Amino acid sequence: MEKLMLHNISYSEEGKRINYEYIADTNVRKYFVAEEPLYSKYLIDVSKVPDSISVIPFLANVLPIAWYAGFVIEVEEVDETFYRAQELVRAEFAKRDNTKLSGVLVAKKLVKNKLKGNKTAMLFSGGVDAYATYIRIYEKEPDLVTLLGADIEIKDQEQWGDFTDFIENEELLKKNHKEYIETNLRDFYTYQVELLLKDMGWWGKVQHGLALIGSIAPLSYVLGYKSIYIASSYTDNIDIDWGSTPEIDEKISWADGIKVFHDGYELKRQDKVDLIADFAATTDTKFRLRVCYSEKRTEFNCSICEKCFRTILGLILNGKNPNDYGFNVNGNIYNEFYRVLDIGGASKGVRYFWWELMEKAKNTNDFYVFDNLEAETKQINDIRSGKIDRLLEQKINNPTKEIGRLKFIIRNKFPWLIKLYKLYKKIK
Repeated sequence: MEKLMLHNISYSEEGKRINYEYIADTNVRKYFVAEEPLYSKYLIDVSKVPDSISVIPFLANVLPIAWYAGFVIEVEEVDETFYRAQELVRAEFAKRDNTKLSGVLVAKKLVKNKLKGNKTAMLFSGGVDAYATYIRIYEKEPDLVTLLGADIEIKDQEQWGDFTDFIENEELLKKNHKEYIETNLRDFYTYQVELLLKDMGWWGKVQHGLALIGSIAPLSYVLGYKSIYIASSYTDNIDIDWGSTPEIDEKISWADGIKVFHDGYELKRQDKVDLIADFAATTDTKFRLRVCYSEKRTEFNCSICEKCFRTILGLILNGKNPNDYGFNVNGNIYNEFYRVLDIGGASKGVRYFWWELMEKAKNTNDFYVFDNLEAETKQINDIRSGKIDRLLEQKINNPTKEIGRLKFIIRNKFPWLIKLYKLYKKIK
């Protein structure tokens, strides 16, 4: 079996950046960008963290590639608890996908580590899922950990600056300590990794749960985290392949028993919006939800993408003005729902979220009215009748999946063709 070997872990930028140096056999190299090896960068010096802990962010990202591609990863040492945990996570993915995952981790030394402290941390994106978890553990005063390189590209410093300003200055979050991690966890591998899955979607379906949680390992050693929370994206009410579930996330651990909590899995997305609205009313607090990373965004959220729309409608159905939660909309928003949802494809997950909203609309009469009660009531009645659900149903069984996969391969394998085509269009 071919292998990838991690031959050095080094630190730079005053001990704040962990650099991973690795070499791969011929058939393994195609999965990795040679000129962009994986790294993790923190706000604090992590150079005194044992290598058996510092290796975890590396393994959390590379192991799934090895499992699905079928190669060996060799490291000098790794935390013993994490080593056992990753075997359980691999088994969970194999069970989910009904396949044999042959890649393995080989470590020359397993190390027992102990952490000092009993603090709580949570991964925080500022969206509906994250805020719902934050509210549920509000009394624990969790440290908020946010990654640059996950939802926001490392090169997009303008959006990152806006985002960190929001986290630092939002009144509700003032008492919470914040930590930021920069990592190229979505840029260090090639398009070949996407092709390991039949329907692609590597980040969402496989990588992100283990990768996000694992990135916190060095911080946990320095800052004394004992509990780590990650907010759920879906519930067990929908059968969808997703790389972050209770079965996956809560098997992840390291040192003497780091406990990971996959929070809110029993809640539908609309339940979370309800929770947020109730919390805001009960505490008389206003705060913004950061749900959007669209390139169309010129304000806090773009307010014109599908993800913004379902959050906006969820707030309307709670009798809340979306403009108080970081959006910029008016009564014309209902027509925009249909215009945008009619563009492109749809997924089972997206349809489920809108089904939740339809059910919420059926069970509430206390919705927010912008300016025209009669016209907006008609729009709500259309939603109750399933107009949006029928639109999405038509798009679910999109017959262009294989065409999309072929386009993806051509675009990545022959990028010069795309440039040539764009030049032709420009000349034409």
